[in-house]
Amino acid sequence: LEASAARGAEMTKVSMDDNGWMAAVFAPYAEVEKTLGEIDGYVVAANINSYSQSVIGGASKAVEQAIGIFTQKGFRAVRIPVSHAFHTKIVAPASAPLRTVLNRLSISEPRIPLVANVTGELYPTDVDGIKDMLELQIASPVQWVKGLETMYANGVRTFVEVGPKKALKGFVDDVLGKHDDVWSLFTNHPKMGELPTFNQALCGLYAAGYGAVEE
Repeated sequence: LEASAARGAEMTKVSMDDNGWMAAVFAPYAEVEKTLGEIDGYVVAANINSYSQSVIGGASKAVEQAIGIFTQKGFRAVRIPVSHAFHTKIVAPASAPLRTVLNRLSISEPRIPLVANVTGELYPTDVDGIKDMLELQIASPVQWVKGLETMYANGVRTFVEVGPKKALKGFVDDVLGKHDDVWSLFTNHPKMGELPTFNQALCGLYAAGYGAVEE
């Protein structure tokens, strides 16, 4: 919790002439890459969420231009109201202060494999490697697609979104929907209510074979 709070605090301290924009783009990732190459200015894919949805970030004018071009091409692109262009070089100044905090904390080798957003692969197990990854994560794109594929390759078949709505469940369905052995569940949706959707998720877990087992 201390590391997470420090990460957020250090990013909010970043102040530049242009703190950047971010935008959600609903287009195939290949088209996102192609279009970003046409932009005059700094803009990158900051969150590679699924085969059909990404978040771009970078200099305000460049992101604004990208939104216009995606729209012209018939794709939906919507600016996200955030304070900074996260996961881009604009917030890189927060990386070193975060590392100072991490060096104060007691970090141990993970007991279960964890997937790193930076690479989409499993976290290293040495402490310095873990800190290096966490430091890089601030200004690096989130490799969500690769992360899901890594989890599947390592035997994960049930994905439970913890939090409001079901965007992450949608990413799982898009990336891993081609497999017939994947379960994806959400636990809290405001339109359906917290308790009904939580109970629905429990039923889904039970149906997937995670019910109580008698000895």
